[in-house]
Amino acid sequence: MVKRLIPIFAVLSLMLAISPAWADEYQDTINLFRNAGQSGSFFSTAYGYAVFPTIGKGGVGVGGAFGKGRVYAKGKYVGDASMSQLTVGFQLGGQAYSQIIFFQD
Repeated sequence: MVKRLIPIFAVLSLMLAISPAWADEYQDTINLFRNAGQSGSFFSTAYGYAVFPTIGKGGVGVGGAFGKGRVYAKGKYVGDASMSQLTVGFQLGGQAYSQIIFFQD
């Protein structure tokens, strides 16, 4: 019985040890846009920004999109945001993408 529990405890211990190393999806998306050429220059001049790591979009005739994000002012997290969209027209398919919105003032 004890021999069966040892591998389970070993896996759990390993998971606890590496869990802090899992990156924050928001910070990963910010770094992606920071290093994406022209958008990188906006980080130094914008008052703030809203970042959406994943926005899901899809439709068959009627479509929609939704994503959750965070708002940063002067580089500090200040709140949450959400984005939603409804579309009507000829459409078929789905898409997932990241988005950032910069605020001038």
